[in-house]
Amino acid sequence: MKIRRAQTDDLPILNDISISSKRYWGYPEAWIEIWKDDLSLSPEDFESMGIAVICKSSQIIGFCAVSETKSQYEIEHLWILPEFIGKGFGRELLKTSIEMFVADQKDILVTADPHAEAFYYKFGFRTIKSVESTPPGRFLPLMIKKLK
Repeated sequence: MKIRRAQTDDLPILNDISISSKRYWGYPEAWIEIWKDDLSLSPEDFESMGIAVICKSSQIIGFCAVSETKSQYEIEHLWILPEFIGKGFGRELLKTSIEMFVADQKDILVTADPHAEAFYYKFGFRTIKSVESTPPGRFLPLMIKKLK
């Protein structure tokens, strides 16, 4: 297993991973279509976010993207290929991404998929509220890890 900074050449693979990972949870394909833009990275994201990939052998099996503002960090993406979910790769990727991209004692936020709430909870994130998502009537946990 190796974790490294993502490169723009990785972009097609990363966008395939996020879609595959979201499908793992059994969401209707119509919802996946609605979420495609939100699930995808663009070349500009490489300038505004820290993006790390996790590789098994030479295959990229997941990625994490972290953004920063004056007051906080945010986990924008954390996706693992379905066949590697539940095997510790996400844990290592999140831990290493925080080490790589979180330099200051600012809180870290994540708007988590409901299926991932327990995962983030293990890392010290706590749900502070629910935020409405799409389709209407769907809510996501907004979670925070306090560092200050």
